Amino acid sequence: MKHISIILYDNVMGTAVSNTIALLTSANDMALRNHLPVLFQIEIVGIDKKEVKSNLPIQFQCSKTIAEEFKTDVVIISPNNITSPKQIDTLLAENHQLLKWIEEKYNQKAEIISLCTGAYFLAECGLLNGMPATSHWGAMEDLRKRYPLIDFKPDHVVTHSKAIITGGGGFSSLNALLYFIEKNSTKEIAIELSKYYALDYGRTSQNIFSIFSGQRLHDDHEIHQAQNYIEKGIKTDLSVEQLADRVNMSKRNFIRRFKNATTLNPIEYIQRVKVEAAKKALETGEFNIADITYSIGYNDLKTFRTLFKRVTGLTPIDYKNKYKGNLID
Repeated sequence: MKHISIILYDNVMGTAVSNTIALLTSANDMALRNHLPVLFQIEIVGIDKKEVKSNLPIQFQCSKTIAEEFKTDVVIISPNNITSPKQIDTLLAENHQLLKWIEEKYNQKAEIISLCTGAYFLAECGLLNGMPATSHWGAMEDLRKRYPLIDFKPDHVVTHSKAIITGGGGFSSLNALLYFIEKNSTKEIAIELSKYYALDYGRTSQNIFSIFSGQRLHDDHEIHQAQNYIEKGIKTDLSVEQLADRVNMSKRNFIRRFKNATTLNPIEYIQRVKVEAAKKALETGEFNIADITYSIGYNDLKTFRTLFKRVTGLTPIDYKNKYKGNLID
């Protein structure tokens, strides 16, 4: 039986904590029903206090804090829903003692799992340097700027390197827990859990959930101008030469600065903006795919379908069928 420490801190995401406990407890129940030993001893652990407030009107009572001496086999770092870089700075500063504790447990051979934005703590420790990792797609731009030595995989739902597992954004991070449970029990238990909790067993990508928001966390004024021009000229067939001329740069210098600022080259950025516009149109269900294709500056349906699937993981028709009529008025 593995001892699992679920780490909590003020403003932790309450739903993530509850879902984590529920999934692991259900795994224990299913193991017993299958005449297997109990898999996990589950404890919730605070940083410097046992009563922890979540982002919801819910308070958790921890059994211990990291200041106490205890052994654990697995550390699960719960997420938060903070999006501002300044708030992240504060979060990391307020919980600096957790960083050293995570390193100590890792060096003592504990397995570490970060869920969603819990990846900030692992990244800050330096344990992810040179390794693939994932997190919430909305945090990727900030994470990449803060931690350039980490190979972030924004499309991945789960990564596993050495003794570290990282999970994707929101409820998709539960797939990381399913992966962990299967690794420590049986495939049958993981599948049974996925059916019981209506989880998509075996999901590997979170691309369809991402909303491209323009990669604006930089202070290069000319590149901001180019981004504005791209977003306003979505119906036209833009070229890199046009954009470079627009901001009075050579093509080579423009490409270099654009990628430094946004992490994408200009062509990739144009494609992402156009796909985002197409996603919004498909979600309404009011337009056919050919009309949408032409409205974002593409004349070749095959080229558009290939690009759309590469970015989202779904074909345009599959995306339309999945999301049309599902929006709340």
